[in-house]
Amino acid sequence: MLLFTVALHAQTKSYVSSTENFSNPERGWYRYSKAQSTTTFSFLSQSSLTSSRINEKVTLILRIYDLGAFKNTPISQTFLNNILKDFNTLRLSGVKAIIRFRYTEDDAVDATKAQIISHIEQLKAITIPNQDVISNIEAGFIGQYGEWYYTNNFGNNGVVSAQNLADRKEIGLKILELAPNRMVAFRTPSFQQIISGTTSISPAEAYNGSAKSRVALHNDAFLSSASDVGTFKNTAVEYPYLEGQSKYTFCGGESNQLNSTYQNCTNAVNMLNKFHYNYLNIGYFGATLDLWKTSGCYDEVQRRLGYRFELLNSTISNNSLTINLQNVGFGNVFNQRKAFIVLRNNSTNIEYSFPINSDVRLWHRGAQTQIVQNLNLDVPVGTYSLFLNLPDPQIANPLFSIQFANVGVWDATKGYNNLNQTYTKSTTTVVVTPEPIVVPPPVVVEPVVTPTPVVVEPVKITLINNSIITVTNLPVKEFRVEVYNLSGRLRSRSTNISNLRSGFYIVKVFSGGNIYTQRIYKV
Repeated sequence: MLLFTVALHAQTKSYVSSTENFSNPERGWYRYSKAQSTTTFSFLSQSSLTSSRINEKVTLILRIYDLGAFKNTPISQTFLNNILKDFNTLRLSGVKAIIRFRYTEDDAVDATKAQIISHIEQLKAITIPNQDVISNIEAGFIGQYGEWYYTNNFGNNGVVSAQNLADRKEIGLKILELAPNRMVAFRTPSFQQIISGTTSISPAEAYNGSAKSRVALHNDAFLSSASDVGTFKNTAVEYPYLEGQSKYTFCGGESNQLNSTYQNCTNAVNMLNKFHYNYLNIGYFGATLDLWKTSGCYDEVQRRLGYRFELLNSTISNNSLTINLQNVGFGNVFNQRKAFIVLRNNSTNIEYSFPINSDVRLWHRGAQTQIVQNLNLDVPVGTYSLFLNLPDPQIANPLFSIQFANVGVWDATKGYNNLNQTYTKSTTTVVVTPEPIVVPPPVVVEPVVTPTPVVVEPVKITLINNSIITVTNLPVKEFRVEVYNLSGRLRSRSTNISNLRSGFYIVKVFSGGNIYTQRIYKV
């Protein structure tokens, strides 16, 4: 249909930046948490996670799963089920986890290569379906603390043979399979380079799903000495590599001892910025954190860890919305996430959401980004308030949406950023009104329990020929399908979605008392 739209005169809105420390997903301070296999399993507490998110603005935990009891046996189904319970607790708490699996923290006695590979195959059945609550993986498995140094099976104490290197590479590539849509952080640049090579990732390689594009760093001795206690072998070579690699991945970690020569505020902020730091331990090392508090940079560090987006201004002119923003954080968004423009009808309060053609991961630290959005959209006649929404692509819960660092823009109930702009549309013809958007409650993925010892392939939900949803590996033949848009509106109960417009959808498959969920994209 031919539409005739009357545009308002140009209107510009400027925004005030905020110095508030607020919670945003997948960045910032993290809390340490450990579950042992040799003692009673210590489950995550929803109340504790929620309290930490609200009171400390912490949206990350480093969750260590100690596999010491399974060095020579398969991981028990009980332990796997306990991990699944943790994932659901994270989902309900508005918190994500950095995951590390290891066998020991007291000695160098780890598992053999064959045993590690077998364990990873077991773990994939639960980590892959639950990537939505995994921020990233830390490599783990090999050596004391899972840090790849003190190990009795892969070259101990830095003495590594050619076979040891080959075995480490094989294990490292296997660890990448635990969460194909997530990055894996290794303990040192030299360990990164075993997997990805010695050259940093290029813009053309970024986010292409290759091993190189997914290899990050966790530095657990941040500025604790001139070499970060052996993290770096040759800073003249490894600093440039890490600066380039972390631009499209990240760094994270902690300090492990006080060294005021290197950990002074000026050097610390410079290094956090240089290497795109995304997370640090809020509880360790205490003396280092105290130094930053007394020296005056602690608040800056906690605000700038990871991404921190600020709106600068927006303008509406000739049916076009232009948004200028900047990233003042140390790092970037590194997991896939799209931005949406939301139009709310001021008379009916019905909302309409449209994806913006901009990759949030490319809103780089230290740079300004401009977004231009055509407002001549398929919406009814009326006056609309405009919002910017950066929801989690896999969890329909505003707790996982991104907040901008501006005064008077955040709508916590919806997870929207209010542009404080209005747009009026009028037309000479009847416009077909899209379905209104209803914000749903959090999506809770039911755990998929695989009986032991039988190995069951995970349920796969795929879109064929851009129109037909197929479901494979179900434990029973009977199932039904529901298809939702990203705002939670039910759009179809058919496996044929050829009639739906392009975009992202959440497919829920109900079968045998279980619910299987998958995000798909229709071109």
